[in-house]
Amino acid sequence: MEPTTISSLFNNIIIHNKLRSIRSVFQFNSDQSHILNYKPSYQRKYVWTDVKATYLIETILLHGEIPPIVVYIKGKDWEVIDGRQRCESIERYIRNEFSLKPHGLEKLWNLAGKKFSQLDETMKERILSTSLRLIQVTATNEALVSPYDEEVIKREIFKRYNLGISPLKKEEVFKAQYIQDEINIYFKTQFEKKPELYKLVTTLFAHKSKNQETILQHIRELLVLQHIPINKYRHEREDIVNMYYDYLSYSMTGSAKKISIIFDKFREKCDYLTEISAGLKKANHPSNGLIHDCIFWGLSVCEKENVPSNEINNIIFKERLVNHIQKQSQHYTMDQSNHWQLIIKRYTTISTFFVSQLDISFIKYLKSDETFLVDHKDKMQKYMEERFTPGKELEHFSKMDPTSTSVSDILDRMKRRKFKLKPPYQRNEVMNISKASSLIESILLGIKIHPLYIYQRANGIAEVIDGQQRLLTILGFLGEKYADEQGKMVKSQKHQFALNLRTGLLPDLHRKKFQHLSAKEQSYIKDYDLEVIEIKEENNKHFLPEELFKRINHKPIPIKENTFEFWNAYVDRDITDAIKDLCKRNSWLYLRKDDKRMLNEELVTNLSYLHYMTSGKANMANIKEVLDISKRLSATIVKFRKKAHITQMLEDKNFKSEFLLSLNDFEAEFIEKAKLLISKPTGKPAETPSNKRLDEILHTRNVRMPMNFYLFWVILKGIPLDYIKEAKTAALYKVTKIFSTLGSYDTSEQLEKAIKDLWAATPALALS
Repeated sequence: MEPTTISSLFNNIIIHNKLRSIRSVFQFNSDQSHILNYKPSYQRKYVWTDVKATYLIETILLHGEIPPIVVYIKGKDWEVIDGRQRCESIERYIRNEFSLKPHGLEKLWNLAGKKFSQLDETMKERILSTSLRLIQVTATNEALVSPYDEEVIKREIFKRYNLGISPLKKEEVFKAQYIQDEINIYFKTQFEKKPELYKLVTTLFAHKSKNQETILQHIRELLVLQHIPINKYRHEREDIVNMYYDYLSYSMTGSAKKISIIFDKFREKCDYLTEISAGLKKANHPSNGLIHDCIFWGLSVCEKENVPSNEINNIIFKERLVNHIQKQSQHYTMDQSNHWQLIIKRYTTISTFFVSQLDISFIKYLKSDETFLVDHKDKMQKYMEERFTPGKELEHFSKMDPTSTSVSDILDRMKRRKFKLKPPYQRNEVMNISKASSLIESILLGIKIHPLYIYQRANGIAEVIDGQQRLLTILGFLGEKYADEQGKMVKSQKHQFALNLRTGLLPDLHRKKFQHLSAKEQSYIKDYDLEVIEIKEENNKHFLPEELFKRINHKPIPIKENTFEFWNAYVDRDITDAIKDLCKRNSWLYLRKDDKRMLNEELVTNLSYLHYMTSGKANMANIKEVLDISKRLSATIVKFRKKAHITQMLEDKNFKSEFLLSLNDFEAEFIEKAKLLISKPTGKPAETPSNKRLDEILHTRNVRMPMNFYLFWVILKGIPLDYIKEAKTAALYKVTKIFSTLGSYDTSEQLEKAIKDLWAATPALALS
C-alpha cells in the first residue's frame, strides 16, 4: 500500500481518551461488555520480570497513574495496541500468579512476598478501583475499513507510540529520585563551591564516567557499602544499595551537622586514596577506580569497627598497602570488572590485607549470615513503619479527566512565563530528528499523542512533569522560544528543524520546515489539541512531581529500533511469518532457548540480510561492507555496520519478494551447510542437528552470542555444500579450529587471512 493511501486511512479513524477502572477493563465484575485481547500477533512476548511487574503494582498503589494504554475498539473486541506488558502484569497479579518482589518495591517494602489475595481489603480495592487512562481508537464507519486496512492502522499506531519513547537513562532516574535528598544536595553544593574537589572525585572514580548524577550514585554506594555483605551486594547491587542509602538519608533528615560529618569523612578518604594513588604512580604502577573502591570500603569498615586512625594513617601502613596493590594487581583489572566472581575476589583480596595489618575481622563484611539477615529485616521493617504512613504515601492524587489545550494556547502561556518546561528534575532534550519528525507527522495525521502531565503550582506556574520532549519538539519545529530554568528565553536544540519523512506517510513533506508548509498545515499544527492532565498543588499536599516523572517515564524493557520486536510490529506479516516459520523448522538455530525478546527471529533476519547483501561468491571485501570485524584486547568483535539499513529495506514494499527469495536461499545454503556439520548420524533418512556439537564448534561455553553466528556464516560462505557432504570430518575440523584459536589472532587481518586460507583449502571454489 502506498504511503499516501495509508495516510488517508486515518480520515476514517477517531482517537479519544477515556478513564476506566482496572475492575472494568479486566472485567473483574459481572460486566462482560467487551473482550480484551492484549496478545495480538504484532505484539512482542511478555518480557517483564516479576520485579518489574512489582514496580508497576507499587506505582498503582502509590499514585494510581501509569502510562496510557492504547486500544483498538471494534464492536465488543478491545485489542491492545500499546500496553501489553502493563496489562498482563496487572492481570497476572490480580490472578495471584506472582507475589510482590522486594527488589521491585521502592517504598512499600512491607508488601514484599504478598500476592493479591494476601493484601488487605483496602489495598485490593485500591488496585481494582484505580482508573487507567485509555487511548481508544475506533473507526468512524467499520464498513469502510477492511481487515487489511485495520491491520495497517494498528501496526502504524503501535510503531508511532513505541518509536516516540525515549526511556530515562539511569543518571536521569537518579537525578529525579534524589533531587530533594539532603545528603545529595549537600554534596552537590560542596562540589559547586569546590570544583577542584569534584575534579578529584571524578579522577578517583573515573570508571563510573564523569556524569555528575552517575558519580553521585557511586558516592551513595560508597557511603553504605560497609553495611552490606559483599556476597549480598554482588547479587543485588543497585537495589540493596538504594535501600541502605534511603535508610541512611532518612536517619539524617534535618541534621545538617551529621551530613557535614559524612561529607568530611568522605573527603578524608578521598585524600587518603590520592596518597595511595601517588604512591602507586611513584612505583610505576597504574591506579584505577576499582582499587580506590576497595580501599574506600576497607577504610569504611575500619571506621565502623572503631580502628584507631593512627593505625591506618601511618606511613608504614600506606607503603604496605601500595606494595599489596602491586603484588595483587591481577585482581584489580578493569577487564570484566562487574563479573560477580571478580567482585568477591577483589574485596576478599583487599580485606586480606587489612586483616593482616590490623586486629580486625572482615568475615561479616564479606558474607552475610543469619545475624545480618535478621538485623536487615528488622531494620527495614522499622524504617518502613516510621517513614511510610498509609495516610501520606498511599494517597492518590486527585485524578482528572484530560482537558484539551491548543498548541497556540500553550505557546501563549510560555511567553507569559506561566509554563515551566524544565523543572529541576527534568532531563535535557533527547528526542532525535527522526522521532521528532514522526511526532509532527502524527499531529498532521490527526493521531493523538500521549497526554501532557502538568503540575499546577500554587503560584500559578504550570510545571511540565511529562511531555517535555514532545513540547520541545513542537516548539523547535515552529521556531518558538521558551523560558529556561533561569527564566531566559532560549531556543530548542532542534530550532526550526526540517522534517525527515523520506520513509514516512507524508513523504511530500520531507525536508520541509514549518515555514515551508501550507497555511492550512501550519494552522492545523497550531490549533492541534494537546490532551493535558493537570494536578493541582492545592488539592494534593503530599504529591511529589518528581516521583510521578520517574515512574511514568520508567520503561523497564522498551522496544528498541532495528530489532525483531519492532519489525514484528509493522513489517509486512508475510515476511515476519516466514522468519518465524524458519525458526520453528530449525530449532537448533537460537541464541536463547527461552527467548522472550524475539532474539532468535532477529538473528535469522540479520543473517538473511547478510546473505542477501553478499550474494554470489565468497568475497571478504563485500562481507566487510556489511560486517565490522575487529579485535578488542583478546576478544574478537563481529557486528553489523549499519543495522538501521535492515529496517529501511524491510520497510520497502518493493523489497518483500526479494527478501522472501533470499530467505529461501539462506535456508538452502547456510542452514543446510550448518545442519550437515552439526548433525550426528541416526540411521534415519534425515540426520538430527546437535546443539552440543554446535556449541563445540562455535566455542560458546554455553553462552551463544550473535557474533558467533555471524562469524559462522562468514566461514561457511566460502565452503561449498558438496565439500561438506563429501569431507564432513575435514570441514568440521577446519571450522572448529578457527573458533578455538580466535584468541591467538592479534589483529582482525590475521583472522580474515585464516578464513581465506580455509576457503582456499576447500576444493571447487573459485576465489574472487
